[in-house]
Amino acid sequence: MIEISNVTVGYLPGNPILQDVSFSVPQGSMTTLIGPNGCGKTTLLRAAARQLPLQAGEIRMDGRLIGEYSRKAFARMASFLPQVRVVPAISVRGLVEHGRFPYLGLSRQLRAADRDAVREAMEITGVYDWADRDLRALSGGERQRVYMAMALAQDTQVIFLDEPTTYLDLRHQFELLEMLQMLKHRGKTILFVLHDLAHALRYSDRIVLMQAGRLVEHGTPQAILRSGKLDEVFGIRTHVAADGYWFTLH
Repeated sequence: MIEISNVTVGYLPGNPILQDVSFSVPQGSMTTLIGPNGCGKTTLLRAAARQLPLQAGEIRMDGRLIGEYSRKAFARMASFLPQVRVVPAISVRGLVEHGRFPYLGLSRQLRAADRDAVREAMEITGVYDWADRDLRALSGGERQRVYMAMALAQDTQVIFLDEPTTYLDLRHQFELLEMLQMLKHRGKTILFVLHDLAHALRYSDRIVLMQAGRLVEHGTPQAILRSGKLDEVFGIRTHVAADGYWFTLH
């Protein structure tokens, strides 16, 4: 579904953050970008979401170069939830409705199908009871769930998420990751950044391990563990418990 080929990306000409990165993300999978701070995970995610231009290489989605999509067509194909966002003066329902903008006509009026999509997204994320509340009055974790509802209302084939568990307590982190798995089973393709290695190893179908702007390893969690590259990059010792869960020792 997503093909990243020999991609080089940076914020300044001649100063790349990522260099010659290549991997693919299968359709209907959860693929997680992991690596030390500053290794280029968010930069890669922003490039795939068309937030940053490529300096070299190409990214294809559903067989087409991402630059070939019109702005509206790309917004119907892929949604992007960054880690840091401005908090606008808007109701919860109003923000979630923004996810439907790629589907609206010139009148910008929501149709019955749009309202149904908004309601379903709020119900899935557990924010429906907050529909009329001011977004600014919510806690960081509550706002994170509302932004997730907006991304779901956009109803795209691909979902890009940068640290979606930020601000969430442990229970809501697990709820979010379980929800992402449910979306995967509905055919969504998810590429996201996580700092929590245990979460990444438990919930991902595939792992992209990065270091210093380059791809170190790409494969299933089991293959990444067997390679020893995870311990090497993070300077840790990874173990598998009797119940099959992974844990790390520094």
